[in-house]
Amino acid sequence: MSFAVNVMKEVYMMEDYNWVDMMEKMQEIRLFSSLHIRGKRKGATSPQELDILSRIVLSDTPLTPLDLSALTGLSKSAVSRLIESLEKKDFLVKRYSEKDKRSYALHMTEKGSLELKQTYHHYLEPIYRLRRTIGEEHFQILLREIKEANHMLKNKEVTK
Repeated sequence: MSFAVNVMKEVYMMEDYNWVDMMEKMQEIRLFSSLHIRGKRKGATSPQELDILSRIVLSDTPLTPLDLSALTGLSKSAVSRLIESLEKKDFLVKRYSEKDKRSYALHMTEKGSLELKQTYHHYLEPIYRLRRTIGEEHFQILLREIKEANHMLKNKEVTK
């Protein structure tokens, strides 16, 4: 290990945590996330746009930008930029509230539905492949653990 890494280890070692080990684990998690989403098709939606579209389709109720921010963990401004991009592509429309003309819900257009159908397999194939490779039982365990970790992080149940 280099001198700089040794110094950093001494400076940042807290309790029983080894920050170098944790950074390696974080890199593995980030790599897993990156590997599961292959490069996007030419002219297709981005992974974040696909996430927004799929959440709108899968929701039982119309979603607002604030709903999407809470569901995705993205900032309101990031969600607004994604909505603007999807609206320019004619993939979704805003339907304003009768009570409050400033608030609106998002609805998928026919063009958006077609894009989602053409794109979903491209993004999901690595996850399908993982499921086939590790088997259903291990796949469900992995998803359960990821879901629990996301819930804990989202609700700030992970203490320092």
